[in-house]
Amino acid sequence: MITRLCASATITVLALVTVMVGPGYRQASAVDVQPTTTIYLPNIVKMLGGADGWNTPIIVQNVGTARADVTFEFYRFSDGALSRTRTVTGLAPGTSVFDSPNHDEELSPNGQYSVVVKSYGSPVLEVVNEHQNEANPQRQEALSYDGLTTGSTKVFLPRVANANGWYCTVIAQNLGSGVAALTANFRSTDGLKTAQITRAIPALGSKFIDPRFEPALAAGTDYSVVMTSTQPIGVVVNCHNDDTSILQPRAYSYNGVLASNEITTFGAYAAKNVGGRSSRIFVQNSGTALAHPTMKLYQLGSWDFDTVQSPPAGLQPGAVWTYDLASSGLFDGEKTLAVVGGQFSLLVETIGPSSAMAYTGGTEWATRIYLPNVTKTLGGPSGWTTPFIVQSQGAFVASIRWYRMSDGVQVFSQTLALGLALQGTGYKIDPGFWAQLANNTQYAVVIESSTGGVGAVVLELNNRGGDSAMAYEAMTAAPPTAFGVSNCTPSASGAGASVRCRMYGFPPGTSSVTYTVQRSGGTSSQETLTDEPIAADGSWGLTTSSASAGVNTVTVTAGGVTR
Repeated sequence: MITRLCASATITVLALVTVMVGPGYRQASAVDVQPTTTIYLPNIVKMLGGADGWNTPIIVQNVGTARADVTFEFYRFSDGALSRTRTVTGLAPGTSVFDSPNHDEELSPNGQYSVVVKSYGSPVLEVVNEHQNEANPQRQEALSYDGLTTGSTKVFLPRVANANGWYCTVIAQNLGSGVAALTANFRSTDGLKTAQITRAIPALGSKFIDPRFEPALAAGTDYSVVMTSTQPIGVVVNCHNDDTSILQPRAYSYNGVLASNEITTFGAYAAKNVGGRSSRIFVQNSGTALAHPTMKLYQLGSWDFDTVQSPPAGLQPGAVWTYDLASSGLFDGEKTLAVVGGQFSLLVETIGPSSAMAYTGGTEWATRIYLPNVTKTLGGPSGWTTPFIVQSQGAFVASIRWYRMSDGVQVFSQTLALGLALQGTGYKIDPGFWAQLANNTQYAVVIESSTGGVGAVVLELNNRGGDSAMAYEAMTAAPPTAFGVSNCTPSASGAGASVRCRMYGFPPGTSSVTYTVQRSGGTSSQETLTDEPIAADGSWGLTTSSASAGVNTVTVTAGGVTR
């Protein structure tokens, strides 16, 4: 919860330094032998399906203040073996490197890989774009997903389907050091069908589940899925409506949702009858007990909202509630949303006659978020332009800074007034509207807000026909440690800046959590929470800000376990 003080398993947080993106950097140190950031990409391909088949360019942005050396490790799907390593040296702050597998002669055509990206000297974030049929605009498909900065032993997938011409392929990557024994529990939307599928995944490798070829899964069925693993995993789901008989192929991608203790989930975008597109919203119970979600939908840029209740029976753990805006009685237009009443995974798919895009909801309450790839008419007048929606999660004001990708120079800044006590509302920022931004140019955007935090979703659109739409979520700084090791991000920050902490090793579902904060100067406080249970993977996290410089040490107890 954002109202809590900085908590972790007896972790010390220094309120000293605020890290900014922009010019004025140092060289990466030669003694940086441990990665500053490790990011996982479950699905990277080269010409999969032919010369104009699937291609997955990777965009890596340096979000720190030093130069970074960036290493890409490609592991084959077939056997998990490391087949290619590439290193980029001296990536300047604010700039990005573009890795195109199609142009890498050391990767095999029709190849499929899991990738691990490591930075040394400065933190990075990244986004992956997935394209097919780029030479045939009417049959092009475009998808996008975030690089994974951490994983979990419990991952939730609100929609996996083989129905109505749609099929969703699940790609799971092992983020651990040993073989992952993965179990995927499928539950149909109506709750009448269940199935269980297993996979053994080598360390850092990926395996897939395609519902079209799994005898245990019924055709014509939408499922929600809960994935449990002996090693932390990250998951990407690619949903397609693109059989050869389909005249207007469509597709979207989304990241699997990690277990969370938070009891409010935000969605920065939904639509009803906007440019021919409407959204369907999937709310999955990612907790350990029956829950009754309530959803508020806000008209974009407005204080007006509608409240929607889930069915009276509620949601069992792992079950999903689906709400279709197209058939609802709500007004047309673009919206933001927030879901309360339990621990929920949120998927919003927005579909039109010839395009589809999707993203997952956020629970992080961050006061600094990153958009690594924002463009204005990239590729020409009909090329990619990427408006984004900024949603208040409690913040009343936010600053938006634009950095040119080519050289890291800040070229534009804005201040966005979100209003007081308007948690959940949002505003759309369209780069095409601003003369200060150059055409045919890529930018990295950093958004900082007041206490309470913001979220954002980027809509990537072009006017070349076909499936010319994709979306991705704003990103937060990568945690400094792997899953299972308690941490705070960042470990040092300026007074008033947000800090995200996560602790591990508690009994899942424990409803009573007590934490004690020991502050500089000898003062302390203690609070017991009963409304925010331990997450399904045994973790507990929160976002907070430090009021003044100093050291905070926190001890947390839940279910007889103290960290």
